[in-house]
Amino acid sequence: MSPSRAEAPLSYEYPSETKEQLEYVNLEALDISKLNQPGGKQVLAEQVLSFIDENEVRRQYALCDAFFELPLEEKLKYACDTANGDFRGYKPQSTGKLAARDNDERYNIPKFTPEHERPHPQLIRDHWDEIRDFSLRIHNNVLLPLLRLFAYVLEVDEDYLVDRHRYEAEGLEYLRYMKYHPRPAAADAAGGNIWAKGHTDYNTLTFLFHQPVAGLQVQTPEGRWRHVRSPRDAIIVNVADALEFLSGGYLKSTVHRVVRPPGDQAARPRLSLIYFARPEANILLKPVASPLLRRLGLQAEAEHFAHDVTAEEWARARIAKDHRFRTGLVDQREKEIIAGVNQKYYD
Repeated sequence: MSPSRAEAPLSYEYPSETKEQLEYVNLEALDISKLNQPGGKQVLAEQVLSFIDENEVRRQYALCDAFFELPLEEKLKYACDTANGDFRGYKPQSTGKLAARDNDERYNIPKFTPEHERPHPQLIRDHWDEIRDFSLRIHNNVLLPLLRLFAYVLEVDEDYLVDRHRYEAEGLEYLRYMKYHPRPAAADAAGGNIWAKGHTDYNTLTFLFHQPVAGLQVQTPEGRWRHVRSPRDAIIVNVADALEFLSGGYLKSTVHRVVRPPGDQAARPRLSLIYFARPEANILLKPVASPLLRRLGLQAEAEHFAHDVTAEEWARARIAKDHRFRTGLVDQREKEIIAGVNQKYYD
């Protein structure tokens, strides 16, 4: 959709990277362009893109930045219904006595399918086509090749996971614009300098685009928290709960959190551009019948649900539970998510 009115061109300049010496984690780097080369699958499997163009990423950051500059009353017209587990739309930053629980704003743009037709601010409508094209490229050029790689690792048909993540099928994937707001040092110190407590994501894979403002940390197998570098020419990929369930626990959800940035970056907002891929709504979160899992004794459910749970039910239960704590409906973080499976806390 073409812009409906004359406007200044959108642009975005990345913040300067921190000069402070941080303890960084060493992540595996996968060049998924090798999937199309002879023997490429074997090479990548032993390590267990056509990457999005950097200019596209910067354009999305410009839109992200412009969206959060809209008046609050305008953004609230598009509020998401997190009480019912629906994350489509806008989530405001918490304020007052609840501010320590939630330090960010989010705008989630769902799949571009009839199921998810809904109102959006004019800013988003004016750039609808490029946002849609960006989202589809992530799904087709990044998500699907990785799902084929994981299927290869699990020794199942290479389209097993792809067939459970059809873009046109019922279910939710979304592109997220996100903004963490800086706080006074004393306010952050009172909350342990944590902006987002340790957690796993509830979807299949999470794609995090270049973010120069430090703050993202992952928990190592030894339980230590380490910062994550965000290279300009790469995408950080988190394995999330749905893929852990589908792989019988072989592929582990990434435990991560966000902390106050280092001193030379702490006074500026922290924008994030994230894509969340989820299985189709009616996919049961049961392990695939995998020769690898059988050999490793992992074929039984890694998490023993009391009854069958779909990807949609799991996601909605997680979102609604988080909503109750974030908005003060409960004062203690709840234990059970759904069907006897409990939330794990890492802070």
